[in-house]
Amino acid sequence: MVWSRRRLLVSYGACGLGSLVSRDVAAAEDVASRNAAVLAGLGEPGVALRTWRWIVVHHTAAEFATLPGIDRYHRHRFGDPLGAEYHFVIANGKKDRANRPIGLIEPARWRYQEPAWHLFKPENAPQSIAICLVGNFETRALPPEMFAALTELTRALMQLCAIPAEQVSTHRVVDEKMTQCPGKLFPRDAFLRGLASP
Repeated sequence: MVWSRRRLLVSYGACGLGSLVSRDVAAAEDVASRNAAVLAGLGEPGVALRTWRWIVVHHTAAEFATLPGIDRYHRHRFGDPLGAEYHFVIANGKKDRANRPIGLIEPARWRYQEPAWHLFKPENAPQSIAICLVGNFETRALPPEMFAALTELTRALMQLCAIPAEQVSTHRVVDEKMTQCPGKLFPRDAFLRGLASP
């Protein structure tokens, strides 16, 4: 009887694990499909494509931020009718009402082709595209799914806008240490190295 119960529990565990793995694979495929659609439409944001010279990476420093929440906050805080002061936001998969999966790329200000006033010294990175990672990478490492999405988006923007790797940076570097953004645990060197490889 004990052997049968153990066997039953193992088979239920295996089935449960199998369904979890299937859900994870389906979610990853959904993110890849949605991100591919965003990347395919980068050159057609709906308005004339502006001249961009830099790409600057940020983080929210908040674990449960979402694009709609950022949009509302920036409209209120900065009085900006266009909302989010980032061109793109990459979700961290933390639960929200829309269940944005980890690594999902969401266009924000990009669709308006307007500058994002999110640098203390914008003259150090003029005409910059702002990409924001949801999360606090001062206290935890960047998940691989977000790293991959950031790299893919950055490469696509570099190609579309003819931005060289030397003009891809982080908020902290651009603003000369006036901020910790995108956090001390953001893998800046690995990110920049990855942009140089195919």
